Amino acid sequence: MEQNIELAKTRDFGEIINDTFVFIKQNLKPLLKSFFTICGLLLLALAIVQSLQMIKVYDLQRQIYTAASGSGTSYNAGYRFGYQYGQMAGQYLLSFAVMILFYTVMLITILSYIALYKEKGNIAPTTEEVWVYVKYYFLRVLGSSILLGLLLMLGMVLCLIPGIWLYPITGLILAVIVLENAPFGYAFNRGFKLISNNWWLTFGCLFVAGLIAGLGAMVFTVPNYIIMFYNLLVHTRASATSSVPLVFITTTIQILGQTLLIIPLVTLALCYFNLTENKEGTGLLNRINQFGTTKPHTDLPAEEY
Repeated sequence: MEQNIELAKTRDFGEIINDTFVFIKQNLKPLLKSFFTICGLLLLALAIVQSLQMIKVYDLQRQIYTAASGSGTSYNAGYRFGYQYGQMAGQYLLSFAVMILFYTVMLITILSYIALYKEKGNIAPTTEEVWVYVKYYFLRVLGSSILLGLLLMLGMVLCLIPGIWLYPITGLILAVIVLENAPFGYAFNRGFKLISNNWWLTFGCLFVAGLIAGLGAMVFTVPNYIIMFYNLLVHTRASATSSVPLVFITTTIQILGQTLLIIPLVTLALCYFNLTENKEGTGLLNRINQFGTTKPHTDLPAEEY
């Protein structure tokens, strides 16, 4: 039987990527159960909000096509369409807010699962245990994510390079908050200390894991692109009504592709453990301290005298 993966150990680039998939494979059922149980409602809300948003966009596109084909190309028609697009700002804000909540809860869920897995001695935690952690860390991680998001946006505006440099550091800060139960100030300083002299390795691992997740998620977006082109080609009112269920189904399938973000989140945790082991060796010290205190595992029956 394959031994459960040890988190607290040093790894090179290939080992981090490989162990990401080993961990997901070994914990697939309990990990997905925790994810869909805790994040499922937000996942559904995101699918509904984005479906309504897409239906509104398709409807406006049909109106523009109809106006351009007839006599509605006047200033008043253009003003009306501009006003309607402006009315959609509320929908975009709602979609953005739900998305932020979903990504925050997802990040806490996966990192909490990993934290509990380590605490329990490489044993998968229950969904109830993960939920307790999610409730505990939610406000702290949400506030920290907003601050770090603003910092990252500022870095992107400043010639892009500062934003790229901050990208892996912001991820580590959030990982420290959950995996070490740390306040934001401590996690902020620790994130910079951990990544010193290891920026390229951490960035490379997160970039590759994100790229794999992104390419995999593209498969889920294909149905949505098909319905989008269909709605662009068919501009009748009947098609607007008949396409509503199809839009919801394809959007839901696309949203389900977000589950692949589990991959870079597991990679982020493994990068954190790799950095802490490189600098502190806490996992190695714990294993040394356990020598002579644990009984060897054996399938042999006890000796009888």
